[in-house]
Amino acid sequence: MVLFANCWRHFRDALWPDQRRYLVDFLRAEYANEASDVAHFREHASQMIYPRFRERLLRISEEEKAHVDWLQDKIRSLGGTISETNLTIKYGRNSWECLLMDAEAENRDYAAILQRNLAEQTDPEIAQGLRRIHEDEKRHRAEILDMLMRSDPQASLVGDAFSFRRIPPKLT
Repeated sequence: MVLFANCWRHFRDALWPDQRRYLVDFLRAEYANEASDVAHFREHASQMIYPRFRERLLRISEEEKAHVDWLQDKIRSLGGTISETNLTIKYGRNSWECLLMDAEAENRDYAAILQRNLAEQTDPEIAQGLRRIHEDEKRHRAEILDMLMRSDPQASLVGDAFSFRRIPPKLT
């Protein structure tokens, strides 16, 4: 019986796609990413050597928490539910590696938010909120990259903002 129900649901979805359900699934994925970022940024802030970096990461974490709250409200307003997520925090060996992980996380979030086309078609208010999150992610990425560069004067980033590679210092 369960097999029949699943087959029927897939057939029904193929004929009459429910854009709201897809939007809820997209928002849930964004919710999980943002919640992970909040936890990582808070933990990584505690490992920062420079108090100014710690404060900046904590502020970014609070802004990400606002994204989590907004996404949670929108998911519930569309009839969706929030499932419990188990977060595994990754730690770097030093503050530079923590910042590098944070920058990579912001890059993933920035790229994922670009997939907001579905929201444009389904709910303009949600689309506007996702645009705001997109702008915040762009600003967060720039701030984290700035901290990354200031934390290790021998480091430089090569390539575009989506790929990082550490250049070893020149030996003369």
